[in-house]
Amino acid sequence: MGEHPGGDAAEGGRQRLFIGVPLPEDLLDLVRRAQHSLPPSTGLRLVRPDQLHVTLAFIGEVDGAKAEAARAVVETLPAGLGGTADVTGFLMLPSARRARVVALELTDRERVFAGLFERAMGGLEAAAVMVREGRPFRPHLTIARLKVPGPVQPRAESGRAPYAVESVCLYKSELKREGARYIVLARATFDRKSGTTV
Repeated sequence: MGEHPGGDAAEGGRQRLFIGVPLPEDLLDLVRRAQHSLPPSTGLRLVRPDQLHVTLAFIGEVDGAKAEAARAVVETLPAGLGGTADVTGFLMLPSARRARVVALELTDRERVFAGLFERAMGGLEAAAVMVREGRPFRPHLTIARLKVPGPVQPRAESGRAPYAVESVCLYKSELKREGARYIVLARATFDRKSGTTV
């Protein structure tokens, strides 16, 4: 993932954007083990390491003005919003019988992700960038997608581990033949121990 702190959002062209929480590096091994426990299937596509994140808001395709507004929402997130949630197991979405997405569920006891979602979505709505969906926010980490919906039975448990929320990013998604490429346009970084910006 590249990071372009000064540029793309200001260029005025339409961009496909979302806000997400990057995967902490120390969770990559757990994710790889979880992916390797999935049954082999030609219709199952694993999410690449550079694509792993928890989505807070999928903004979609917007013009330059809305992109700049989204950047401001991320860059003005309060510094004390870091914290920790827990990876607690596999989650099949929208259902176990007709899964399109294989994810790892996050138990958000401290409401870290919930608080970030409310701040980010509230800012996006106030700036008329987007309106939230009707369904409730459920934090999860997508690790694979299925071309044809159906049941997925992992060969082992996913494992449990803390998910440290250290930053939030505004990403641009570029759709390529080999898959989507995510570029960081803006980032808010937190110190989860003292609540100060790094």
